[in-house]
Amino acid sequence: MPRLPLLLGFLLLGGTPFLSSAQWLEWDIQTDERLVLSSVANADDEEKDIWPADLNKDGWTDVIVVRKEPFSAATEPPKSDLLLINQEGVLVDMTTELAPEFISNPSFARDIYVVDVDGDAWDDVVIVNTFNQQPMLYMNLGEDADGNWLGLADDSDARFPTLVSDQPLICAVWAGDLTGNGAQDLYFVNYRVNSGGGTAKDFLLINDGTGHFTDEGASRAGNLLNSAFGTAGQIHDMDGDGDLDIVKNTTLYNVFPWNSRGVIVLFNDGTGNFPTWQNLVPSASPYMFEVVDFNGDGLLDLYVVDDGADKILTATSHTPDVNLGFNTVNLNFSSSNGFGGNVHAADLDLDGDLDVVVSDVDVDIPPCNSSRRMAIYENDNGTFLDPYSNNNFDWVTNSYDVALLDINNDGLVDILSGKCAGYDVIMSNNCALAASSADFDLDGIPDACDVCPTNPSPDCEDETTFPEANTGHSMARQWNDLLLESIRGDFARPTVHARNLWHSSMLMWDAWAVMDPTACPAFLGQDLGGFVADFDAFTPATTVEAARDEAIAYGMYRLLRHRFANAPQANNLYLGYDNHMATLGYDTNFTSTDYSTGDGRALGNHLAAQIIAFGLQDQSNEQNDFANLVYEPSNPSLIVDLPGNSTVQDLNRWQPLTLDLFIDQSGNPIPGETPPFLSPEWGQVTSWALSDEDLTSYTRDGFEYKVYHDPGVPALHAMDGSGTSDIYSDGHAMVALWSGLLDPTDGVMWDISPASSGNRDSYPTTLETYASLYDAENGGSPSPGHSVNPATGQAYAPNMVPRGDYARVLAEFWADGPDSETPPGHWFTILNYVSDHPDLVKQFQGQGDVLGDLEWDVKAYLALGAAMQDCAIAAWGAKGWYDSSRPVTAIRGMAELGQRTDPTASNYHPGGLPLVPGKIETVQPGDALAGAFGANVGKIKLWAWLGSAAINNVDTDFAGVGWVLAESWEPYQRPSFVSPPFAGYVSGHSTFSRAAAEVLTAFTGDAYFPGGMGTFLAPANEFLVFEDGPSVDVELQWATYRDASDECSLSRIYGGIHPFFDDVPGRLMGIDIGLDAFDRAATFYGDGITDITCDADPGTDTCPADLDNDGFIVIGDVLIFLGDFGCTANCTADINGDGSVNVQDLLEGILSNFGTPCP
Repeated sequence: MPRLPLLLGFLLLGGTPFLSSAQWLEWDIQTDERLVLSSVANADDEEKDIWPADLNKDGWTDVIVVRKEPFSAATEPPKSDLLLINQEGVLVDMTTELAPEFISNPSFARDIYVVDVDGDAWDDVVIVNTFNQQPMLYMNLGEDADGNWLGLADDSDARFPTLVSDQPLICAVWAGDLTGNGAQDLYFVNYRVNSGGGTAKDFLLINDGTGHFTDEGASRAGNLLNSAFGTAGQIHDMDGDGDLDIVKNTTLYNVFPWNSRGVIVLFNDGTGNFPTWQNLVPSASPYMFEVVDFNGDGLLDLYVVDDGADKILTATSHTPDVNLGFNTVNLNFSSSNGFGGNVHAADLDLDGDLDVVVSDVDVDIPPCNSSRRMAIYENDNGTFLDPYSNNNFDWVTNSYDVALLDINNDGLVDILSGKCAGYDVIMSNNCALAASSADFDLDGIPDACDVCPTNPSPDCEDETTFPEANTGHSMARQWNDLLLESIRGDFARPTVHARNLWHSSMLMWDAWAVMDPTACPAFLGQDLGGFVADFDAFTPATTVEAARDEAIAYGMYRLLRHRFANAPQANNLYLGYDNHMATLGYDTNFTSTDYSTGDGRALGNHLAAQIIAFGLQDQSNEQNDFANLVYEPSNPSLIVDLPGNSTVQDLNRWQPLTLDLFIDQSGNPIPGETPPFLSPEWGQVTSWALSDEDLTSYTRDGFEYKVYHDPGVPALHAMDGSGTSDIYSDGHAMVALWSGLLDPTDGVMWDISPASSGNRDSYPTTLETYASLYDAENGGSPSPGHSVNPATGQAYAPNMVPRGDYARVLAEFWADGPDSETPPGHWFTILNYVSDHPDLVKQFQGQGDVLGDLEWDVKAYLALGAAMQDCAIAAWGAKGWYDSSRPVTAIRGMAELGQRTDPTASNYHPGGLPLVPGKIETVQPGDALAGAFGANVGKIKLWAWLGSAAINNVDTDFAGVGWVLAESWEPYQRPSFVSPPFAGYVSGHSTFSRAAAEVLTAFTGDAYFPGGMGTFLAPANEFLVFEDGPSVDVELQWATYRDASDECSLSRIYGGIHPFFDDVPGRLMGIDIGLDAFDRAATFYGDGITDITCDADPGTDTCPADLDNDGFIVIGDVLIFLGDFGCTANCTADINGDGSVNVQDLLEGILSNFGTPCP
């Protein structure tokens, strides 16, 4: 079995340890909990071969078992093979459902190999048989349109030739690209029962590249196909010359040409032919072997299972196609003598070298009567130890074969043992070994071994804390704080929570406005997307102040209980709401909505009921938990823990990510590990101030995608490098370059005070000029800074910090995690920070009377909430339609292609990554990343953040930067998150942040934070969550709200989330959206500063007779009317809205207003 990648996960079911003494590694038998067999696995007393593989690509390793008869003669009929699907740590027999031909085509199987033979990125299954039964090829059918795995189907007759050159008594199979055409060829090891059978002939099947095979063994290997009792074979580049050689055994008796027993290497001459050979262990009695690099020197070694003592062959030298040098050591362990079976290698103790597990019995010996037992040997850098000796642990039983796999995705290698009768599931109980680079809840238990990875209680006790609000604040602020805590306790859904913030802001505003003689409600009685909330006038029966507080509290209480009923922390949130109402002295049992008597409580209940009804018809699909209606991803998911991105089909389209454990930015585990696209159809949702004039509609798959403030087509990748492919590759290369700046020890110090940053007054406006905003290699966005703090009249003091600390703090602070209120909520926390500042004078737009706290809060919330809603609709409208990829997809995908800079190099591809000396380079021979036998030579490497794998403990370690293979690059994020589950273009952070900055600037009447500077302190060695740091205290400082917004946009590049061409369009959209939202909100205030209209609707044409939109009703409008006269559908000149263009439109619309300007 090949070495399997160790995937991190979170499920760890309890088992009772059976160990009475300390041992090297501890194991728990959990067969009952982790294996579910059907009647297919009846009378499972035969020899077995087992192969683990993730057949359905869900991130969990599945298993196939073939059940064997003796070498010599069949004692029973052929048996069904078994398909065990891993269902989140439980192996379930799904043979009948997903591999029914295993049952209808029973086999005399001897071995199995799982490999993708047709290049469709789905692993297929090769089963080889004895007793004259032809080998079988089961093709992986992939998924249907709904993402359901379709299972395996026999296609042997169409793809395999009938083997006639010898009697098929096949005992072993292995796959590898022997001809160099990129397709997997197959080598079958044949046998004879004894010398009386003469010489057997192996089979060599060559793949034409499409998964169809021809038998070419005779022409390519001749007499080197000869075999006696052949039981094992593998394919590896044994001599390091870049082509794959064949390794096989021949034992029991001697045949030509080696005339000896042994392990034979057939050297590949580079063309897929095998003219020369070498016997590595002549005169031994080898039955099984494993080929791996046991001591990490880059040379392939062997573990040979022998009738006598097992042997370790440690490679010392090689002469390609001629000779391999080995140092052979007999393992004289008491547990290794006698007839041995299959051997497999894996890093059981996670120390970086490969340990081995050796099975023991064969049915040609009376079953379960072997002198050996299953043995586990520890590899100490090439020296093997027998830590268990002959101690009688419960797992020390007879075993025909084992599979080494991570059954529960906890990062530890477990064992599935095929016993003499049935199976054992043997779980590694060694959590102390698992890397703690991911410890989300900071409880000291790595996520890999934490049964509750988001609960900081080591005992997984439910949190009993609940959110609280400071009653010293206004009633609106109290409930806004509770809303922000609720968002932190819910799934991280920026779109959904922008909507919650807007709806709650309208509710609180209307509760205030209906009792103000000059203000107008923004929701009650207004037409919002066709919904008109029922409302009659309200006269409070108590004081206005008391009624307002009651209306806000009851309305928010009802709305929050509705909106967060299904939140992961709903119970704690409900406790918080109830507790706060009790603190306020309010009775939650009062549910009346009859506000006609002037009861503020009833008004609040009515407001909540109307907001809830509005939300159930606003096209958000709230009633189905905001599920997508039609969107389906164009790309198969990227399994982040595996290198490369060979399955991506379109580098311009979004690609789902498969993680062993996905924890969103609010700290919630997401079931399924492959989260779907969040809100691709959000452009449909009812907005506040988005106008039809700003709308572009597109159609895909029969669905209308609405894009407001359409940013236009992003930079697109092209395989031939044409179009905007240069911008695409440069943008993602810059993400990689900035990833290489996250090292606080590189000696680079930056002044991050307002004196050196901020004060940018414009942005590039075209795709071709966006890059001018940034320093691609050194980081940041050059800007003039501010010479003087206007509040103090003094210069801003320098604020020198390591660049690597600043960049990391930036990436984590603006990521809003780990308890995220999401970007729209983050800006509400900034607004509240501003409102609390002692230097703030609460004058609307810096003019007029000083406002009371409640009036200030409800007005500010209405404007900011509306802006956040419209940003979510516009940004996610673009994300849904343009469906663009994230950097982890693009960087890995382009790295698969090569480099685009040097057309003379062998790895040149016009669609690859650009080379940057010292930053993005090609791996050369002798490079530290070259790998065994130069396996990585020619690949692309990046000077970048070393990733979560370089962190053993997030509390004490930081990864630093260095050279990494681009195929394994990961952004600066938690390993359980990696990238947000939605498309990149445009940046939501950039859109939200710039809109919020515009609202705060307009609302306060001052571009600057109170006192001339806003700050946030990130304490040394405390603030960072992804890794340890910062190394010093880092105080983020911003002179203006726009400076803070700009910094937020840059943070997403440092964090590896966006290329620059996602950023700038989002900022530009945010400017327009923020100002439009503020302008409309201000029309409801009635403060004497802005005109009040109360019914301003950006979607309503206030001058319908101005058909040419020149601002006047004149002859041009008459001409348009005449051209459209008689129209009865979709009419331009239907001025009165009756569905047709007739004389009434002329009389009522044009002639009655002719010659006048529009209002």
